[in-house]
Order: sequence, then structure tokens, then C-alpha cells
Amino acid sequence: MNKIIKLTFSFFFQGLLALLPLIVSAYIIFFFYGFVERILDGLFVFVPEEFRQTTQMIVIIKIMSFIVMFCLITLLGLFVKTVAGKLLLSLIDSFFMSIPGLRPVYRATRQVIHSFSSSKTSFFLNPVLVEYPSKGIWTIGFNTGVVPDEFNPEKEIKRFSIFIPTTPNPTSGFLMIVNNDQIRPLKMKTEKAMQFLLTGGVVKD
Repeated sequence: MNKIIKLTFSFFFQGLLALLPLIVSAYIIFFFYGFVERILDGLFVFVPEEFRQTTQMIVIIKIMSFIVMFCLITLLGLFVKTVAGKLLLSLIDSFFMSIPGLRPVYRATRQVIHSFSSSKTSFFLNPVLVEYPSKGIWTIGFNTGVVPDEFNPEKEIKRFSIFIPTTPNPTSGFLMIVNNDQIRPLKMKTEKAMQFLLTGGVVKD
């Protein structure tokens, strides 16, 4: 029974990580679909109201909206692969990075998207133990790498950013900057650490 529970939560965790980028993509698609649908609906303003509200017309508009959305996204995908598309993306990137108020939000969003879309990196890597909220009490976190110099005024001390997830919802949490000597790496797979978090410590093996 214990092995079944362990496997169940392992599959649940893998499914959760697989769904996160899909959920973001689905949100963008539905938002864009609604935008296209409203535009097409406005183009049929010359059609009598009683005919526009018929089931057939509503279905036609929805099908046309889906086709137009699919074509536009496909064309956008083709365009960004061209030299002009890459140049445009670079200009857009530079534009948002030049705005003081939006720059940190845009940079953080871009890094999160890159983390989930890259096959070489993952947000939940390197499980560790850190003393929190007080000395002698340890909590599980994930080492996300060395902090930039801007967040480390004492250059002689090596510090890391540690993401502390909440239980049982590991997608939320908070960030800590911790000295290297205060971090205890865990010799375990990420899946096992996440199982422990998701179950509130019930599943330990």
C-alpha cells in the first residue's frame, strides 16, 4: 500500500509540472480566441440582429474565430523564425527592459517562461535544507542558483537564492537569500522531496 501511495504522488507531481506550461498556454489561447471572436462578431454588424443570434450564425462565428486564431498564431510562429522576426523580438525585449517600472516584472516573467520551456533547466531543482523560521528548525527548499552581485553586497560571501514552497501547494512560497555555509544539500531526487511536501510529510519513502 505504501508503495502504491508513493507511486501515485510521484505521477501526480510529474503531471503537475507537465500541466503548468499547458495551463499558461491555454490561458493565452483562450484570451486570443475571445479577442478574435469579438472582432469577427463586430464585422457582422450589418447582419440583422435576429439572424446574428441564431445557433447557426453563432457556430459559424466560433468556427471562423478558431480558424483565424490558428492561422495568425501559425504565421506568428513562422515570422519569429525569420531574421526580421528575431530582430522584432529583440526590439520588443529592449523596449520592455528599458522601462523602469516594467523591467523587473518583464525580466522575471521571461525567466520563468524560459525555465518551464527549457529542456535543460527546471524551476524545482537541487532540494536543500535551510534553518527556518528559527535556529534548530529546518525546512525544505530548492536552490535556484547563485544570487547576482546586486543582491550580495559582501562579495567575499557566496550566497544562493532558495525558494521555499508551501505545503500542500508547492507552486506558491517565498524566496530567501542564504549563505552557502547555511545550506544543507539533500541527496535525493526532486520527485521525492516534492512528495514529502505535497503530503505534508506523510509519504517519507
